[in-house]
Amino acid sequence: METSLAEGNVRPRSCVSATLKQILCGLIVSAGMVEVGFVVGWPAVLPALQRDNSSAFNVTNDDVKWLVSCTGIVGMVTNVFAGSLIEWVGPRLLLCLLLVPASAFWILQAFSPNLTIFIVGRIGGAFIATVFTTLTNPLLAELVEPHLRGMLSCLPEMVVASGVLIVYVLSQVLPWQIVTGICAVPFVPLFGLALVVPESPFWLVRKGNLLEAEQSIKKLRDSRGNATKDEISEIRRSILNHPQTTVMDQVRQLGVAYNAKPVILLVSIFILREFGGQYAVFSYTVYMFQRAGIDLDVLTGTILVGVVRLLSTITSALLIDRLGRRPFLIGATFGCAIAETLGGAFLLVKVPGANWVPLVAVLMFVLSYGLGVGPIPWVLLGELLPTPVRSLGASICILCFAAAQFVIGYAFPELTSAIGLGGSLLVFAVANFILGLVMFVFLPETRGRSLHELQEIFSFQPPERPLIDVSADDESNSVESR
Repeated sequence: METSLAEGNVRPRSCVSATLKQILCGLIVSAGMVEVGFVVGWPAVLPALQRDNSSAFNVTNDDVKWLVSCTGIVGMVTNVFAGSLIEWVGPRLLLCLLLVPASAFWILQAFSPNLTIFIVGRIGGAFIATVFTTLTNPLLAELVEPHLRGMLSCLPEMVVASGVLIVYVLSQVLPWQIVTGICAVPFVPLFGLALVVPESPFWLVRKGNLLEAEQSIKKLRDSRGNATKDEISEIRRSILNHPQTTVMDQVRQLGVAYNAKPVILLVSIFILREFGGQYAVFSYTVYMFQRAGIDLDVLTGTILVGVVRLLSTITSALLIDRLGRRPFLIGATFGCAIAETLGGAFLLVKVPGANWVPLVAVLMFVLSYGLGVGPIPWVLLGELLPTPVRSLGASICILCFAAAQFVIGYAFPELTSAIGLGGSLLVFAVANFILGLVMFVFLPETRGRSLHELQEIFSFQPPERPLIDVSADDESNSVESR
């Protein structure tokens, strides 16, 4: 149960039908993130494209670097205006408007007559993936109740993992052009499903549309009693106490310490997460396995990576609301660091007969990534960003994420040429160790807290933040008034 912060009364959890409606809504909103999975996993077709003598254009090794890393450049440019675009159009409406163009850009890539058009399709897909990344988790956090937020906020990462796995599997059995065309398929039917999702009540209240906000909540909640009106009142108080109207208002709000602190923390997490090597592992998987000399069919190993990522992400979604975000994320980060240290050390030492060790290290990294490093930062993006700076803060975080992703995507081949794959993994391990320490010191637990309470969480220094959340169980847990 959750305590209403304003009135001190206890708001019961929603009924089964309301829970099912929120889960369905979460699935539809999260499904757009398959675009991100396709964009990240699609480079698995590039070796086949390079070998294809019948294609209308040739792809060089330099082209591969740009095709992989251009998503970071697009992300940096897109996030200059993504927050303003989301705030102007509305997150749910913008999601709907971009689904059909997402399909069109994949078709453009599949049937490109030359390399220029091919790159335009890749850039267009990366643009849409960036916008989806920026809006999905904040929208989910604003639509669902706290007791469902952790599980449902993991759905986008599960969808991303599924998209990566689909491309990995298809690239093993189908020509690259057909794989690219298949990536266009999900978005048209998804457009029809997205039309039934209500708009964010937070966005509607900010726009002064209180009646529409109330209707939005009623579509997803148990409408009995005064629960809907209480939630609208809480949202209104949150926005009145911390107004968010224009981009300049949000910029001014960033000057307030308790608004700036969570943004700085999340920026640090996303940058160090990327410097920990996840984009290199998932976008250069085929090339990494080839370079490591792993005694396994390269594409089979790639599919194995996708399966482990998906299963571990599902496990995280099932447990995150029981064990909390903080222990999962910190433990998984150190797990990634240990895996990279192990794999890097064996590649540098070159122990005879130990070619299986890098494969085990990669799978251990992927397992740890799926359990925490992959999904939980996106959960925190929806939870920790205060309402006054939510759109701008999300844009800043994704901008820094995209910049770090570009650096890793473009520099990874050069880094491996300079210090080897083993040395590169050790560099990534250092970044993950630093990330784990940063979160151990500064990251609070967010499990079970309303967005209203989380908005105030950085306005003071808590006297104690245990690694494990020891609050009361789900049947009796209530949010303490601060």
